[in-house]
Amino acid sequence: MRFLLLVLVLSGFMPGVAQAQEDALSREIAAIDAQVADVDATIARYEGGLVRDLAVARREALLLAQQMVENRAQADSGNATVEVVVAAVTPDLAKADKLLGDMAAAQERITEAEAEAKRSGGLIQAVALSRAETEKLTLAQLQMAYLQAKYGIAFPAPAPVTPEDPGTTAAVADTASQEGGANEGVPSAPDWADPRYPQVEYTLRPFEQASDDGDQISGWWTIERERAAIDDSPMVTAINYSEYDPQAFAGVTALLARCSEGQTAFIFIQDDFLISDYRRQAFDVTIRIDEQEARTESWSSLTNNKGAGLFGAKAERMMRRIYEADTLFLRLVEKNGERHDASFDLAGHRDAIEAVAGACGWSTLELSQADYKAIQTLLNAGGFDAGVADGQWGPGSRAAMKRFQSEKGLPETGAPDRKTLAALGLAE
Repeated sequence: MRFLLLVLVLSGFMPGVAQAQEDALSREIAAIDAQVADVDATIARYEGGLVRDLAVARREALLLAQQMVENRAQADSGNATVEVVVAAVTPDLAKADKLLGDMAAAQERITEAEAEAKRSGGLIQAVALSRAETEKLTLAQLQMAYLQAKYGIAFPAPAPVTPEDPGTTAAVADTASQEGGANEGVPSAPDWADPRYPQVEYTLRPFEQASDDGDQISGWWTIERERAAIDDSPMVTAINYSEYDPQAFAGVTALLARCSEGQTAFIFIQDDFLISDYRRQAFDVTIRIDEQEARTESWSSLTNNKGAGLFGAKAERMMRRIYEADTLFLRLVEKNGERHDASFDLAGHRDAIEAVAGACGWSTLELSQADYKAIQTLLNAGGFDAGVADGQWGPGSRAAMKRFQSEKGLPETGAPDRKTLAALGLAE
């Protein structure tokens, strides 16, 4: 792309600047103002979550477009005797016409998604709203491209991707290594460190062992994948080591999520032998997720008396509850009243939970019967026979989902996981 510098002396008479373009720029500014008001209203409705994040990104794009168009308009129509330097590119009217068509298509998709959100509820409404906001962000980006092609306004290069993107972290680290600077002299992270979570102490022995064994490392978690000896079914064991103490010779305090032979488990491992209530083979465990209100539940004791756990549907529900969380506090109380506390940093837990859910064939989303019915309808419409769309996720639905996942190159879990729903057209 060839860049120019427009040097305009504003003295009340602007040779070559047509009144029509000034009017057009005014209309563009008014349109952007309306979009900014819309996105501000969207941001105000949400305290957090995907829709709000997308709206914030859209607002940044709109404000940039607004500022650049206003700068150009002032340069074109100003009356002050000052020199204004405006970065510009050569206009491309053919490209501008094509972008208008792309913008119209994006607007149609926004209208469809918003209409679906109004007539839906649950997951379908949530994904429709996120899809609408995604399209609005796309529309804002197309609009910037259109303004550049139509009027020759040169926008700055796009902002870098978010810090959680591994590529960004690697790029920043590479730049720092080339330039020296603040990180000079700081020991580099081990080869197995997850660059998304630099706060994790990856020099701990469990991470080194996981690397030696070829296991995945995600934040504070190690994820081991293998096959069950009895039936060759996928088996996943994920362990959180954020409470690991190298000096605790009696054992390890950890959080374990596991799928083995189709059975899901979520276990609080303790570094000492525990005294349970043998009449009910259970412990009272108090849970606090982030800043939510604490609650006490009954967890099953382990046969080795080294912790307590949840199994089956209870374990699945627990992992769904913490999927969006950052921290998990657990307090286990022995029969004699002795308490064992641990506060786990959950960084990297989504990879761990998705791996367990995929191996055991359940979704990390809290889906209602209506949601399952909608997913079955989508599968049937795509030619993947899920049977009658009744909201009951049985063998026929799982088989249909596996066929769809196979065609899309996704893990064949048979469960409506997040990546599969995205492939079905439901935004993740």
